Amino acid sequence: MIINKIRLTEFIFVIILKILLINSCRVRQNNISKVDDYFSLDESVNENEEENQKYDQKIFTKDFKSLSFKSNSLILGDPCYYLNSANPVTIYFDLLRNHSESLQYQLIHCDKDWMKSNISSMDAIDGFDTDYIENQKISYGPIQQYIHYNFKLPNDHTNFLISGNYIIKIFSEGESNKPVATIKFFVSEQSSNINFNIDESSDVEQSKYLQSYELECTYNSSNTIDPFSNIFINIEQNHQSFNQQWLYGPNFIKENKLVFLPSEDQTFNGGNEFRFFDISSFRNGSQFVEKTFFEDTCYKIILKVDQKRSYRQYLEYKDMNGRFFVRTYDSDEADFQSDYGWVEFKLNMRKELSDSIYIYGQLSSWKLDDSFLMKYDSISKMYFNQLLLKQGFYNYIYVSKNSETISTRKIEGAHFQTNNEYTVKVYYRDPLEMYDRIMCYKNIKNN
Repeated sequence: MIINKIRLTEFIFVIILKILLINSCRVRQNNISKVDDYFSLDESVNENEEENQKYDQKIFTKDFKSLSFKSNSLILGDPCYYLNSANPVTIYFDLLRNHSESLQYQLIHCDKDWMKSNISSMDAIDGFDTDYIENQKISYGPIQQYIHYNFKLPNDHTNFLISGNYIIKIFSEGESNKPVATIKFFVSEQSSNINFNIDESSDVEQSKYLQSYELECTYNSSNTIDPFSNIFINIEQNHQSFNQQWLYGPNFIKENKLVFLPSEDQTFNGGNEFRFFDISSFRNGSQFVEKTFFEDTCYKIILKVDQKRSYRQYLEYKDMNGRFFVRTYDSDEADFQSDYGWVEFKLNMRKELSDSIYIYGQLSSWKLDDSFLMKYDSISKMYFNQLLLKQGFYNYIYVSKNSETISTRKIEGAHFQTNNEYTVKVYYRDPLEMYDRIMCYKNIKNN
Protein backbone atom coordinates (compact mmCIF):
# COMPACT_ATOMS: atom_id res chain seq x y z
CA MET A 1 0.00 0.00 0.00
CA ILE A 2 2.77 2.38 0.87
CA ILE A 3 4.45 1.68 -2.47
CA ASN A 4 1.19 2.34 -4.33
CA LYS A 5 0.73 5.67 -2.52
CA ILE A 6 4.23 6.73 -3.43
CA ARG A 7 3.69 5.85 -7.07
CA LEU A 8 0.35 7.68 -7.06
CA THR A 9 2.02 10.75 -5.60
CA GLU A 10 4.78 10.64 -8.24
CA PHE A 11 2.19 10.26 -10.97
CA ILE A 12 0.19 13.29 -9.77
CA PHE A 13 3.42 15.35 -9.48
CA VAL A 14 4.39 14.49 -13.08
CA ILE A 15 0.93 15.45 -14.36
CA ILE A 16 1.06 18.82 -12.56
CA LEU A 17 4.55 19.49 -13.88
CA LYS A 18 3.45 18.81 -17.47
CA ILE A 19 0.45 21.13 -17.10
CA LEU A 20 2.70 23.90 -15.82
CA LEU A 21 5.15 23.44 -18.69
CA ILE A 22 2.35 23.52 -21.27
CA ASN A 23 0.88 26.71 -19.79
CA SER A 24 4.33 28.27 -19.66
CA CYS A 25 4.84 27.58 -23.35
CA ARG A 26 1.45 29.10 -24.17
CA VAL A 27 2.28 32.22 -22.19
CA ARG A 28 5.60 32.55 -24.01
CA GLN A 29 3.89 32.09 -27.38
CA ASN A 30 1.32 34.74 -26.48
CA ASN A 31 4.06 37.10 -25.37
CA ILE A 32 5.99 36.55 -28.57
CA SER A 33 2.86 37.16 -30.63
CA LYS A 34 2.22 40.39 -28.77
CA VAL A 35 5.80 41.56 -29.32
CA ASP A 36 5.58 40.77 -33.03
CA ASP A 37 2.32 42.65 -33.29
CA TYR A 38 3.82 45.58 -31.42
CA PHE A 39 6.78 45.85 -33.80
CA SER A 40 4.68 45.51 -36.93
CA LEU A 41 2.36 48.22 -35.62
CA ASP A 42 5.37 50.44 -34.93
CA GLU A 43 6.69 49.95 -38.44
CA SER A 44 3.37 50.87 -40.01
CA VAL A 45 3.21 53.99 -37.87
CA ASN A 46 6.72 55.00 -39.01
CA GLU A 47 5.77 54.48 -42.64
CA ASN A 48 2.64 56.58 -42.20
CA GLU A 49 4.65 59.29 -40.46
CA GLU A 50 7.02 59.51 -43.43
CA GLU A 51 4.15 59.71 -45.91
CA ASN A 52 2.25 62.32 -43.86
CA GLN A 53 5.27 64.32 -42.73
CA LYS A 54 5.16 68.08 -43.21
CA TYR A 55 8.63 69.36 -44.02
CA ASP A 56 10.11 72.64 -42.91
CA GLN A 57 13.40 74.48 -43.03
CA LYS A 58 15.19 73.27 -39.92
CA ILE A 59 18.71 72.99 -38.51
CA PHE A 60 19.12 69.83 -36.41
CA THR A 61 22.63 70.43 -35.06
CA LYS A 62 24.35 73.50 -33.65
CA ASP A 63 27.41 72.61 -35.76
CA PHE A 64 25.57 73.59 -38.97
CA LYS A 65 26.31 77.26 -39.69
CA SER A 66 26.22 80.11 -42.24
CA LEU A 67 23.67 78.76 -44.75
CA SER A 68 23.52 81.01 -47.81
CA PHE A 69 22.67 80.94 -51.54
CA LYS A 70 24.30 82.49 -54.59
CA SER A 71 23.77 82.40 -58.33
CA ASN A 72 25.72 83.66 -61.32
CA SER A 73 23.79 86.93 -61.21
CA LEU A 74 23.16 87.43 -57.46
CA ILE A 75 25.58 87.38 -54.53
CA LEU A 76 22.65 87.54 -52.11
CA GLY A 77 20.58 84.93 -53.90
CA ASP A 78 17.35 83.13 -53.15
CA PRO A 79 16.90 79.36 -52.95
CA CYS A 80 15.12 79.36 -56.31
CA TYR A 81 16.12 77.90 -59.68
CA TYR A 82 14.34 78.80 -62.92
CA LEU A 83 13.52 75.60 -64.76
CA ASN A 84 15.69 74.92 -67.85
CA SER A 85 17.81 78.04 -67.28
CA ALA A 86 21.63 78.17 -67.37
CA ASN A 87 21.84 79.85 -63.96
CA PRO A 88 22.21 77.22 -61.21
CA VAL A 89 21.98 78.04 -57.50
CA THR A 90 24.96 77.37 -55.23
CA ILE A 91 24.28 76.36 -51.63
CA TYR A 92 26.96 77.23 -49.03
CA PHE A 93 27.28 76.17 -45.41
CA ASP A 94 29.82 75.23 -42.73
CA LEU A 95 30.03 72.29 -40.35
CA LEU A 96 31.96 73.06 -37.16
CA ARG A 97 34.21 70.01 -37.15
CA ASN A 98 37.99 69.56 -37.07
CA HIS A 99 37.92 66.69 -39.57
CA SER A 100 36.45 66.11 -42.98
CA GLU A 101 33.07 64.39 -43.05
CA SER A 102 31.30 62.88 -46.04
CA LEU A 103 27.87 64.48 -46.51
CA GLN A 104 25.04 63.68 -48.89
CA TYR A 105 21.94 65.54 -50.04
CA GLN A 106 18.52 64.21 -51.01
CA LEU A 107 15.82 66.07 -52.96
CA ILE A 108 12.17 65.54 -51.98
CA HIS A 109 9.35 66.98 -54.10
CA CYS A 110 6.54 68.54 -52.02
CA ASP A 111 3.17 70.18 -52.55
CA LYS A 112 2.52 73.85 -51.83
CA ASP A 113 1.96 73.04 -48.13
CA TRP A 114 5.30 71.18 -47.85
CA MET A 115 3.80 67.71 -47.61
CA LYS A 116 5.57 65.04 -49.66
CA SER A 117 3.90 64.99 -53.08
CA ASN A 118 2.62 61.93 -54.94
CA ILE A 119 5.18 62.47 -57.70
CA SER A 120 7.86 59.79 -57.89
CA SER A 121 11.50 60.79 -57.79
CA MET A 122 12.01 59.56 -61.36
CA ASP A 123 9.29 61.93 -62.62
CA ALA A 124 10.71 64.92 -60.72
CA ILE A 125 14.48 64.45 -61.08
CA ASP A 126 16.66 63.67 -64.08
CA GLY A 127 19.60 61.78 -62.63
CA PHE A 128 20.16 61.19 -58.93
CA ASP A 129 17.84 62.52 -56.26
CA THR A 130 20.54 61.56 -53.70
CA ASP A 131 24.20 62.41 -54.19
CA TYR A 132 27.40 63.37 -52.37
CA ILE A 133 28.47 66.93 -51.63
CA GLU A 134 31.93 66.76 -53.16
CA ASN A 135 33.10 70.37 -52.73
CA GLN A 136 34.51 70.75 -49.23
CA LYS A 137 37.45 72.62 -47.76
CA ILE A 138 38.94 72.43 -44.29
CA SER A 139 39.26 75.90 -42.74
CA TYR A 140 42.74 77.35 -42.89
CA GLY A 141 43.87 79.92 -40.33
CA PRO A 142 40.83 80.61 -38.11
CA ILE A 143 40.79 79.56 -34.47
CA GLN A 144 37.35 77.95 -34.79
CA GLN A 145 37.88 74.99 -37.10
CA TYR A 146 35.19 74.05 -39.61
CA ILE A 147 34.55 72.34 -42.94
CA HIS A 148 33.18 74.59 -45.67
CA TYR A 149 30.78 72.88 -48.10
CA ASN A 150 29.12 74.02 -51.31
CA PHE A 151 27.22 72.38 -54.15
CA LYS A 152 25.15 73.50 -57.12
CA LEU A 153 21.62 72.66 -58.16
CA PRO A 154 21.19 71.56 -60.84
CA ASN A 155 24.55 69.88 -61.54
CA ASP A 156 26.08 67.17 -63.74
CA HIS A 157 24.36 64.43 -61.71
CA THR A 158 21.05 66.07 -60.84
CA ASN A 159 18.58 68.11 -62.88
CA PHE A 160 14.97 69.13 -62.35
CA LEU A 161 12.20 67.86 -64.62
CA ILE A 162 9.28 69.67 -63.01
CA SER A 163 8.70 72.81 -60.97
CA GLY A 164 7.45 73.01 -57.39
CA ASN A 165 8.61 73.01 -53.79
CA TYR A 166 11.60 70.81 -52.94
CA ILE A 167 13.21 69.92 -49.64
CA ILE A 168 16.99 69.46 -49.62
CA LYS A 169 17.81 67.00 -46.86
CA ILE A 170 21.49 67.06 -45.83
CA PHE A 171 22.90 64.17 -43.82
CA SER A 172 26.05 62.23 -43.04
CA GLU A 173 26.84 59.40 -45.44
CA GLY A 174 24.22 56.63 -45.22
CA GLU A 175 22.25 58.27 -42.38
CA SER A 176 19.30 59.83 -44.19
CA ASN A 177 17.11 59.24 -41.13
CA LYS A 178 19.36 61.60 -39.13
CA PRO A 179 19.55 64.85 -41.14
CA VAL A 180 21.76 67.71 -40.06
CA ALA A 181 19.47 70.14 -41.91
CA THR A 182 16.40 70.33 -44.15
CA ILE A 183 16.35 73.31 -46.53
CA LYS A 184 13.49 74.76 -48.56
CA PHE A 185 14.19 75.08 -52.29
CA PHE A 186 11.99 76.27 -55.15
CA VAL A 187 11.94 75.47 -58.86
CA SER A 188 9.90 77.88 -60.96
CA GLU A 189 8.74 77.68 -64.58
CA GLN A 190 8.54 81.50 -64.90
CA SER A 191 5.58 81.00 -67.23
CA SER A 192 3.55 83.73 -65.53
CA ASN A 193 4.04 87.49 -65.12
CA ILE A 194 3.24 89.36 -61.90
CA ASN A 195 2.36 93.00 -61.41
CA PHE A 196 2.52 93.79 -57.67
CA ASN A 197 1.89 97.31 -56.38
CA ILE A 198 2.22 98.67 -52.82
CA ASP A 199 -0.01 101.51 -51.66
CA GLU A 200 -1.35 103.08 -48.47
CA SER A 201 -4.02 101.20 -46.57
CA SER A 202 -7.60 102.42 -46.91
CA ASP A 203 -7.88 102.14 -43.13
CA VAL A 204 -7.46 105.79 -42.12
CA GLU A 205 -6.33 104.99 -38.56
CA GLN A 206 -3.67 102.52 -39.75
CA SER A 207 -2.62 104.16 -43.00
CA LYS A 208 0.68 105.38 -41.47
CA TYR A 209 1.60 101.85 -40.34
CA LEU A 210 0.29 99.42 -42.98
CA GLN A 211 1.24 98.62 -46.56
CA SER A 212 -1.63 97.54 -48.78
CA TYR A 213 -1.16 95.78 -52.10
CA GLU A 214 -2.91 94.88 -55.31
CA LEU A 215 -1.83 92.14 -57.68
CA GLU A 216 -2.27 91.00 -61.25
CA CYS A 217 -1.07 87.63 -62.48
CA THR A 218 -1.06 86.26 -66.03
CA TYR A 219 -1.62 82.62 -66.94
CA ASN A 220 -1.74 80.47 -70.07
CA SER A 221 -5.40 79.81 -70.74
CA SER A 222 -4.63 76.91 -73.10
CA ASN A 223 -3.16 74.68 -70.38
CA THR A 224 -4.81 76.04 -67.20
CA ILE A 225 -7.98 74.41 -65.90
CA ASP A 226 -10.26 76.49 -63.68
CA PRO A 227 -7.88 79.30 -62.59
CA PHE A 228 -10.43 80.43 -59.99
CA SER A 229 -9.96 77.21 -57.99
CA ASN A 230 -6.54 75.90 -59.00
CA ILE A 231 -4.25 78.95 -58.82
CA PHE A 232 -2.89 79.88 -55.38
CA ILE A 233 -0.62 82.87 -54.72
CA ASN A 234 1.71 83.03 -51.72
CA ILE A 235 3.09 86.37 -50.48
CA GLU A 236 5.85 86.83 -47.89
CA GLN A 237 7.27 90.09 -46.59
CA ASN A 238 11.03 89.90 -46.00
CA HIS A 239 10.90 86.07 -45.95
CA GLN A 240 8.72 86.10 -42.81
CA SER A 241 6.70 82.91 -43.11
CA PHE A 242 4.92 83.59 -39.80
CA ASN A 243 2.73 86.28 -41.40
CA GLN A 244 2.60 85.03 -44.99
CA GLN A 245 -0.65 85.45 -46.95
CA TRP A 246 -2.40 83.26 -49.51
CA LEU A 247 -4.61 84.56 -52.33
CA TYR A 248 -7.03 82.53 -54.42
CA GLY A 249 -10.32 83.31 -56.13
CA PRO A 250 -9.52 86.66 -57.84
CA ASN A 251 -11.93 89.59 -57.97
CA PHE A 252 -12.23 89.04 -61.69
CA ILE A 253 -10.36 87.68 -64.73
CA LYS A 254 -9.46 90.05 -67.55
CA GLU A 255 -8.44 88.13 -70.69
CA ASN A 256 -5.67 85.82 -69.36
CA LYS A 257 -5.01 87.84 -66.20
CA LEU A 258 -6.14 87.27 -62.61
CA VAL A 259 -6.89 90.56 -60.85
CA PHE A 260 -6.82 90.98 -57.06
CA LEU A 261 -7.99 94.45 -56.03
CA PRO A 262 -6.90 96.08 -52.74
CA SER A 263 -8.87 95.00 -49.67
CA GLU A 264 -8.70 95.26 -45.89
CA ASP A 265 -7.25 91.73 -45.73
CA GLN A 266 -4.46 92.46 -48.22
CA THR A 267 -2.19 94.40 -45.87
CA PHE A 268 1.12 93.94 -44.06
CA ASN A 269 2.63 95.90 -41.22
CA GLY A 270 5.10 98.28 -42.81
CA GLY A 271 7.70 97.23 -40.25
CA ASN A 272 11.04 98.99 -39.98
CA GLU A 273 14.42 98.83 -41.66
CA PHE A 274 16.54 95.96 -40.41
CA ARG A 275 19.20 96.59 -37.78
CA PHE A 276 22.74 95.77 -38.88
CA PHE A 277 26.30 95.24 -37.71
CA ASP A 278 29.62 94.56 -39.41
CA ILE A 279 32.09 91.99 -38.01
CA SER A 280 34.19 91.65 -41.15
CA SER A 281 37.26 92.37 -39.03
CA PHE A 282 38.10 91.29 -35.49
CA ARG A 283 41.01 93.78 -35.44
CA ASN A 284 39.12 96.97 -36.23
CA GLY A 285 35.80 98.14 -34.83
CA SER A 286 32.68 99.16 -36.76
CA GLN A 287 29.63 101.37 -36.28
CA PHE A 288 27.48 99.15 -34.05
CA VAL A 289 30.21 97.10 -32.34
CA GLU A 290 31.08 98.23 -28.82
CA LYS A 291 34.22 96.11 -28.44
CA THR A 292 35.94 92.97 -29.75
CA PHE A 293 38.36 90.90 -27.70
CA PHE A 294 39.89 87.44 -27.47
CA GLU A 295 39.03 85.32 -24.43
CA ASP A 296 38.96 81.60 -23.60
CA THR A 297 40.18 80.44 -27.03
CA CYS A 298 37.60 82.42 -29.01
CA TYR A 299 36.70 85.93 -30.15
CA LYS A 300 33.92 87.82 -28.41
CA ILE A 301 32.06 90.72 -29.96
CA ILE A 302 29.87 92.98 -27.83
CA LEU A 303 27.32 94.92 -29.89
CA LYS A 304 26.05 98.29 -28.78
CA VAL A 305 22.83 98.19 -26.78
CA ASP A 306 19.71 98.13 -28.99
CA GLN A 307 16.71 100.30 -28.15
CA LYS A 308 13.03 99.64 -28.69
CA ARG A 309 11.89 101.45 -31.86
CA SER A 310 8.10 101.10 -31.71
CA TYR A 311 7.50 104.80 -30.95
CA ARG A 312 10.50 106.30 -32.71
CA GLN A 313 10.44 108.34 -35.88
CA TYR A 314 11.14 106.44 -39.08
CA LEU A 315 14.73 106.63 -40.30
CA GLU A 316 15.36 105.54 -43.88
CA TYR A 317 18.57 103.76 -44.84
CA LYS A 318 19.58 100.97 -47.17
CA ASP A 319 19.43 97.45 -45.72
CA MET A 320 19.55 93.91 -47.12
CA ASN A 321 16.05 92.99 -45.90
CA GLY A 322 17.31 90.53 -43.31
CA ARG A 323 20.16 88.87 -45.20
CA PHE A 324 23.85 88.50 -44.43
CA PHE A 325 26.97 87.91 -46.48
CA VAL A 326 30.28 86.41 -45.38
CA ARG A 327 33.41 88.51 -45.81
CA THR A 328 36.67 89.13 -43.92
CA TYR A 329 39.24 91.93 -43.96
CA ASP A 330 41.63 89.82 -41.87
CA SER A 331 42.32 87.09 -44.49
CA ASP A 332 42.18 86.47 -48.22
CA GLU A 333 39.55 83.75 -48.68
CA ALA A 334 36.29 84.52 -46.91
CA ASP A 335 34.67 81.10 -47.39
CA PHE A 336 37.24 79.04 -45.50
CA GLN A 337 39.53 81.60 -43.79
CA SER A 338 36.91 83.72 -42.01
CA ASP A 339 36.77 83.15 -38.28
CA TYR A 340 33.82 82.68 -35.97
CA GLY A 341 33.12 84.74 -32.87
CA TRP A 342 30.53 84.91 -30.11
CA VAL A 343 28.35 87.96 -30.78
CA GLU A 344 26.45 89.38 -27.81
CA PHE A 345 23.09 91.06 -28.49
CA LYS A 346 21.54 93.39 -25.89
CA LEU A 347 18.07 94.94 -26.03
CA ASN A 348 17.23 97.63 -23.49
CA MET A 349 13.87 97.03 -21.74
CA ARG A 350 12.67 98.52 -18.44
CA LYS A 351 10.71 95.39 -17.54
CA GLU A 352 10.30 91.86 -18.82
CA LEU A 353 7.58 91.41 -21.42
CA SER A 354 4.99 88.66 -21.41
CA ASP A 355 5.99 87.92 -25.03
CA SER A 356 9.02 85.89 -26.06
CA ILE A 357 11.62 87.93 -27.96
CA TYR A 358 13.68 86.39 -30.80
CA ILE A 359 16.57 87.53 -32.97
CA TYR A 360 15.37 87.03 -36.54
CA GLY A 361 16.77 87.09 -40.08
CA GLN A 362 18.75 84.92 -42.44
CA LEU A 363 21.17 84.39 -39.54
CA SER A 364 18.35 82.40 -37.83
CA SER A 365 17.50 80.61 -41.13
CA TRP A 366 14.27 82.67 -41.15
CA LYS A 367 12.97 80.66 -38.19
CA LEU A 368 11.93 81.45 -34.59
CA ASP A 369 14.32 78.98 -33.02
CA ASP A 370 15.07 78.58 -29.30
CA SER A 371 18.76 79.25 -29.99
CA PHE A 372 17.78 82.81 -30.91
CA LEU A 373 15.47 83.40 -27.94
CA MET A 374 16.46 86.41 -25.83
CA LYS A 375 16.69 86.09 -22.02
CA TYR A 376 15.85 88.90 -19.61
CA ASP A 377 18.27 90.13 -16.96
CA SER A 378 16.36 92.01 -14.26
CA ILE A 379 19.56 93.57 -12.84
CA SER A 380 20.76 95.25 -16.04
CA LYS A 381 17.15 95.56 -17.33
CA MET A 382 18.08 94.09 -20.69
CA TYR A 383 17.33 91.17 -22.92
CA PHE A 384 20.45 89.38 -24.13
CA ASN A 385 21.70 86.41 -26.14
CA GLN A 386 24.99 85.21 -27.66
CA LEU A 387 25.30 83.73 -31.16
CA LEU A 388 28.32 82.10 -32.78
CA LEU A 389 28.60 83.88 -36.15
CA LYS A 390 31.05 83.92 -39.02
CA GLN A 391 32.80 87.13 -40.03
CA GLY A 392 30.64 89.24 -42.31
CA PHE A 393 27.90 91.86 -42.57
CA TYR A 394 24.55 91.03 -40.93
CA ASN A 395 20.95 92.25 -40.85
CA TYR A 396 18.51 91.32 -38.08
CA ILE A 397 15.35 92.41 -36.26
CA TYR A 398 13.57 91.48 -33.05
CA VAL A 399 10.34 89.48 -33.25
CA SER A 400 7.85 89.13 -30.39
CA LYS A 401 5.74 86.00 -29.97
CA ASN A 402 2.85 85.08 -27.68
CA SER A 403 0.07 82.50 -27.78
CA GLU A 404 -1.93 84.58 -30.28
CA THR A 405 0.41 86.65 -32.44
CA ILE A 406 3.90 86.86 -33.91
CA SER A 407 4.95 90.36 -34.84
CA THR A 408 7.86 92.75 -35.39
CA ARG A 409 5.68 95.74 -34.53
CA LYS A 410 5.93 95.62 -30.72
CA ILE A 411 9.72 96.06 -30.70
CA GLU A 412 10.56 97.51 -34.12
CA GLY A 413 7.48 99.61 -34.83
CA ALA A 414 5.66 99.96 -38.16
CA HIS A 415 5.92 102.60 -40.88
CA PHE A 416 4.27 102.82 -44.28
CA GLN A 417 7.49 104.25 -45.77
CA THR A 418 9.66 101.22 -44.90
CA ASN A 419 11.51 99.65 -47.84
CA ASN A 420 10.50 95.99 -47.82
CA GLU A 421 11.03 93.03 -50.09
CA TYR A 422 8.03 90.90 -51.04
CA THR A 423 8.38 87.38 -52.41
CA VAL A 424 5.44 86.29 -54.56
CA LYS A 425 5.00 82.66 -55.64
CA VAL A 426 2.24 81.56 -58.04
CA TYR A 427 1.20 77.92 -57.62
CA TYR A 428 -0.99 75.96 -60.03
CA ARG A 429 -2.53 72.74 -58.75
CA ASP A 430 -2.60 70.76 -61.97
CA PRO A 431 -5.55 68.33 -61.78
CA LEU A 432 -4.12 66.25 -64.64
CA GLU A 433 -0.55 65.96 -63.39
CA MET A 434 -1.59 65.79 -59.68
CA TYR A 435 1.09 68.10 -58.31
CA ASP A 436 1.60 71.78 -57.47
CA ARG A 437 3.57 73.64 -60.13
CA ILE A 438 5.26 76.98 -59.49
CA MET A 439 4.35 79.23 -62.42
CA CYS A 440 6.31 82.22 -61.11
CA TYR A 441 8.71 83.19 -58.31
CA LYS A 442 9.43 86.89 -58.04
CA ASN A 443 11.00 89.32 -55.55
CA ILE A 444 9.54 92.83 -55.53
CA LYS A 445 10.91 95.81 -53.59
CA ASN A 446 8.62 98.73 -52.81
CA ASN A 447 11.37 101.36 -52.76
